[in-house]
Amino acid sequence: MARSVLAPLRRADFRSLWIAQTISIVGDKINQVGLSIMVFQLTRSFVQMGIVFAITILPAALFGLIAGPLVDRWDRRRTMIAADLLRAALVACMAIVAGFGIAPDSKVAFIYVLAFVSSTVALFFEPSRMALVPHIVNEDQLMAANALDMTTSSISELLGIGFGGALVALIGYQSAFWFDGITFLVSAAFVLGVRYRATPRVLPSLRLAVIATDLRFGLERIRGDGVLRGVVFTYAAAALGGGAAITLSILLALNVYTGNGLPDALRLTVVDLATTVGLLVGSLWIGMGSSTGVGRKYLNGIIAFGALLVLFLFVGNLWVAAVVLFAAGVANQYLGIPMVTLLQTYTEAETRGRVFAVRSTIARIATVIGLAGSGVAAQMYGVVPMIVALGVFFILLGMLGYSMPRLRQA
Repeated sequence: MARSVLAPLRRADFRSLWIAQTISIVGDKINQVGLSIMVFQLTRSFVQMGIVFAITILPAALFGLIAGPLVDRWDRRRTMIAADLLRAALVACMAIVAGFGIAPDSKVAFIYVLAFVSSTVALFFEPSRMALVPHIVNEDQLMAANALDMTTSSISELLGIGFGGALVALIGYQSAFWFDGITFLVSAAFVLGVRYRATPRVLPSLRLAVIATDLRFGLERIRGDGVLRGVVFTYAAAALGGGAAITLSILLALNVYTGNGLPDALRLTVVDLATTVGLLVGSLWIGMGSSTGVGRKYLNGIIAFGALLVLFLFVGNLWVAAVVLFAAGVANQYLGIPMVTLLQTYTEAETRGRVFAVRSTIARIATVIGLAGSGVAAQMYGVVPMIVALGVFFILLGMLGYSMPRLRQA
């Protein structure tokens, strides 16, 4: 079983992407810890915590649909390299701003702008990578390749959280931003080593009318296929809840479970570590399993994730919460990995950029609402009641998905 999970790594091009992703995500997680602690320490506001995460998602809601037609026209490897280099420069600017002796409100405002621009650039990286993977692995290795991608994310986040939490606690968040910039440069170097070259495609010049036509095609492609339609609809709803879960889990560490004698940075690290270890175990587990019944795995992941959130009604301290979040991380991979595999399997090579961009845009809009709205809702109704309500939402969503025959049978 383990051998089948690792099979895609025998391909040099996939291996280069895998290493690049590992290095880049370590830096991303360190950046996330630094950004979270910086904003919370400067503002002590639940609402600001929701806003800072929403800002990193907002560009996808505004520009994500434009990214798809561009990705389908550009060389995907070169697009990824350019995105890495630009993000390295932007994160370096974050480090400089973090060291400025200016008012906290002004400092946070500058960071928000840089985070927004960096997230805009990132729009072109992920659709390019997802569209490239089916070209460099065999079709029967797609589930294993996606599981390895998720494993990479989990391991990298685990390393990034541990190092980032300690770094912020001992040194400060400015060092986290510098480290993140370096990881983007290293990631670009590995993507440069990918040998696959796409066959040149003759496509209409990119004008507003052409973009509109491409977007309509992507939407029609999703609407006309029962599997794609079901995946995009349910995943968009799950993204709404997922965005809320991010903010609420951080608020658990920073505001609810405060009687453990740990500083803010380390409580946040415990919560993130527990979730990340769960993501790692879940990705390895699903990668070693059968490649059949992908639709059911996806829907079961949604329901299991919701059931685990409901358990927070009975959780009284940080360490028990960490166990539940670990299990939720496992369930999350049964949601995410099959979702990507279904989209890759049911779309053609020449349309993947547009389909992934449409899915990402719809999901990111929902995530923005969840990220920002959950902070306000937690301020009004409390963190734990909102988490339990979120769990019920996921359970109902999974049951709705089971009512869609094509998705259930995929």
